[in-house]
Amino acid sequence: MLYSAADLLKLQHRHYQACLQLFQLKPSQDSKEFADCITFIAQVSKCYPTSTAGFAGELMSLLEEQQARLDAALRRSMVQALILLRNRNQLDPVLLLPLLFKLFRVNDKQLREMLFRHIIADLKAANQKGRNERLNRAVQAFLFNVLADDSELAAKKSLAVLGELWRRHIWRDARTVNCIASAVFHKSPAVMAAALKFFLGQDAAAAGDDEGSEDEAEDAERGKTVVVAPTKEEVYKATHKGTKSSKRKKQAKLKRVMATLKKQVRKESALGSEGFAAMHLLHDPQGFAERLFGRLQGSRERWETRLDMMAVLSRVVGVHKLLLLNFYPFLQKYIAPHQRDVTQVLAALAGAVHELVPPESLAPVLRQLVDQFVHDRARPEVMTLGLKTVRELSLRCPLVMSEELLQDLSEYKRFRDKEVATAARGLIGAFRELNPALLAKRDRGRAADLAAAPAGYGESAAAGRLEGAELLEADLARGNLSSDEDSEDYGLGDDGDGDGDGSSGSWETDSEGEGGEGEEGEESEEVGSEDGEQQQQQQHSGSSSGGEEGSEEEDEGDEEAGSSGSEEPGSEDEPAAQQQTPPPPPQQQQQGSAKKQQQQQGSLSSLKKQLAAAKAAKELQQQQQLGGADEEAAAALAAGVPIEMTRILTEEDFKRMRQLQRRALIKSALARHGLAGASEAKKRRAVAAAEAEADEALALASKKAKLSDATVAADDLTEAEAEADEALALASQKAKLSDATVAADNLTGRHKKRKNKEERLASVMAGREGREAFGSRTGIKKKKQGGLSEREKQRSKSMPIAARIQQLRNRSVKARNKSNPRHFKGHGIFKFHQYQVVGRHLPTEQDPTPTVYRMKVWAQDAVRAKSKFWYFLRRLRRVKKANGQIIAVNEIFERKPTTVKNFGIWVRYQSRTGYHNMYKEYRDTTLNGAVDQMYSEMASRHRVRFPCIQIIKTATVPASACKRANTLQFHDSKIKFPLTRRLARPSAPEYRTLYKATRPSVAMI
Repeated sequence: MLYSAADLLKLQHRHYQACLQLFQLKPSQDSKEFADCITFIAQVSKCYPTSTAGFAGELMSLLEEQQARLDAALRRSMVQALILLRNRNQLDPVLLLPLLFKLFRVNDKQLREMLFRHIIADLKAANQKGRNERLNRAVQAFLFNVLADDSELAAKKSLAVLGELWRRHIWRDARTVNCIASAVFHKSPAVMAAALKFFLGQDAAAAGDDEGSEDEAEDAERGKTVVVAPTKEEVYKATHKGTKSSKRKKQAKLKRVMATLKKQVRKESALGSEGFAAMHLLHDPQGFAERLFGRLQGSRERWETRLDMMAVLSRVVGVHKLLLLNFYPFLQKYIAPHQRDVTQVLAALAGAVHELVPPESLAPVLRQLVDQFVHDRARPEVMTLGLKTVRELSLRCPLVMSEELLQDLSEYKRFRDKEVATAARGLIGAFRELNPALLAKRDRGRAADLAAAPAGYGESAAAGRLEGAELLEADLARGNLSSDEDSEDYGLGDDGDGDGDGSSGSWETDSEGEGGEGEEGEESEEVGSEDGEQQQQQQHSGSSSGGEEGSEEEDEGDEEAGSSGSEEPGSEDEPAAQQQTPPPPPQQQQQGSAKKQQQQQGSLSSLKKQLAAAKAAKELQQQQQLGGADEEAAAALAAGVPIEMTRILTEEDFKRMRQLQRRALIKSALARHGLAGASEAKKRRAVAAAEAEADEALALASKKAKLSDATVAADDLTEAEAEADEALALASQKAKLSDATVAADNLTGRHKKRKNKEERLASVMAGREGREAFGSRTGIKKKKQGGLSEREKQRSKSMPIAARIQQLRNRSVKARNKSNPRHFKGHGIFKFHQYQVVGRHLPTEQDPTPTVYRMKVWAQDAVRAKSKFWYFLRRLRRVKKANGQIIAVNEIFERKPTTVKNFGIWVRYQSRTGYHNMYKEYRDTTLNGAVDQMYSEMASRHRVRFPCIQIIKTATVPASACKRANTLQFHDSKIKFPLTRRLARPSAPEYRTLYKATRPSVAMI
């Protein structure tokens, strides 16, 4: 009989319904047949939607009601069926995702991992083409309730889902951040720590992503794959070299490399700013900070968790510029050199400081920081840490620093340790820009601006114009339409006293010398290859550009001096594409024409020429557009309208403004060095002095004098540029201090690491290598590390015979006295003795009459009994030896040491697998003897050492209460013990006989 597919489905569906009814009777029973039915119905449900309409609802109701009682394999099969229905769009995610989040409570690791992967993939697919706000809002609203749930497993996994969605740029909104922020106040420490690490940006570091690695070799050592950008040669080979199939392979490989490179760059750029991007989206940062600080004050969590709480508080306060004045006195108690992770505490302190914090709130913290870290008796690494932290605090709140304190700290600039001196100079350099008036006169530098001072507390200056716009207006008013930075000589040129060559000074002469190497280039090209010809072409183009730069600088120098100069062919007014270069010599032209014929069409040199021509045309077009815009701006300036109100400033305008700001700073630095307005006589004296110093170089004296003058000017200019760059960097740093993170590693200097005990011993032993021949013969023979013992020294000591005999007599007397029972004082019969130790905590003002504790212990002597007393008292009552006192130590003796008794001993001991309790019974005359038996038996039977045994209780057990068979066998009133050797000995030797008349009764046959 044949059945159709629909009939088979009905049979299977009825079978599924029957299995479902059986399953509802016993939900906890394993049912593989029911799981197979669920999988089959889920696979065919898309083809028969009408027959399986209620299938998904039945599974969801079963999971929601019986999730904890279901078998693990059956539960996973049901979840896989629901995931299959969702992937086929047969189930609404708004209905499924809340159920999946509830299943995070189930104690099944494989199920939780499967749910985690599906939730991430489902939400990513739902938001791939566009944001699904309906789904996102529903899931986020449900997650708020899940994170507030008492279940730690569900909260941790939900938090992991949110963090992964944020990391993958799927959910990047304020609701996600505030949902994670609510997890910071979860009662579970693990959930709170995970939320804190999200805000600190440590989730990416925990996954193995190393931030800020600049060296590819270091990344390779760490196992991190570094993708290198393809070179121009590789791109050229992929497009022009090889057959069609090899080109396709190379181009496909090149495409994969470029995609991987873009992904790596995007990933590295997103790592550093994730934490701050999240912190900026907090709805109520002040309430969040106050609530987190309240939990931190009463927290008893691990130190690492409290440190993360401090770091998050610091960054929230710094980013949003909040006022949390109680946070600074709280951190003050941790400011000590011996404090654990003190660098991270100081980094949190510096990050929480901003210009809105009152200076009087920070003054006690700064004073304690200086007193604890910066003094002559502190270690150099501690002083470096303190000075760098003071600098960070001063950059963020300059008003907290006083003149007396700053001048005291400035004295460490000549400290013997280099790192300390560098940190002190860094503090001085910061205040040269912030407030030079606080520094001593010798530390201010030349031409210090004493009027420069930070604004008072609460003051703010409103900006009326864009920074640098007035410099751009002045530059356009002078007619400078170019943004070339190299056209400025900063007033260091010779202004025409020269040698009649038309150059404007030593700078232009240098550039022309670099470009005019025609003859040497020809000689080198005669023996070269095609690469040499390309190099020759590049040299000619470089010489022409060098001439152009020289002429441009000459024109600008003439305009500044007020003289009119002749216009060169390579000036600015002539387009770059129409500039003519001097023709090469005839020999060079012949060689060039011969080699051009050998070049193939589409070679690398021809491609370079085409690229250079395209760039020149593009630059010409940009200059023409910029010239028209600048002419319009100049006309508007004549009417007195600010430039930013006349037109929209382009990226080129902002670039010129930054260049003009840098030039202004360089000129001010040159003025401080006394080089801006140098006269011709001063320059001639400098040249003459340089010529006098170069007398030994005869033929090259004049040339060396010019070069030395140029070197002096270049060094001064380099120093001025360095100062300008430092000032710009400091200004940008001050503008971004609220968003910047204070790294704990940046507060420590590069000090030599202290060695631990093992490293020091290894160093000592390494220094002893090769010194075996210098030891004593006895030590070499016995391979001893130390010297001789006292006994060996006495034996080898030379003394008279009488003294030696007396020494032997004394030794024998000591041995006899030691073995004589009359000299026994109670110790030695038993190894362990019972002591009663009484002690207490030292009296204090809060507790003048502390509790007295009495303890009975077994030890070898009274000293070890006291040690054992403190061992147990510290763990039971948290009283240690340093804060306690011993009142009495008494040994307890047995009352009837001649009577045999039954002793019961309750012990707890530690084995190789764990801790165990045990009860033992022994027959002995004293309790000390029974304890001695117990220690011997535990060592032999169980291999338990003495320190691993703790006696809980001892008692004298009556015969009726004994349990062990070894003890019960002696409880018999008619018990007899055979005497195996009881012989009647004669009273005197004369009564002895060799043969006996009767057989001995003790003989055993």
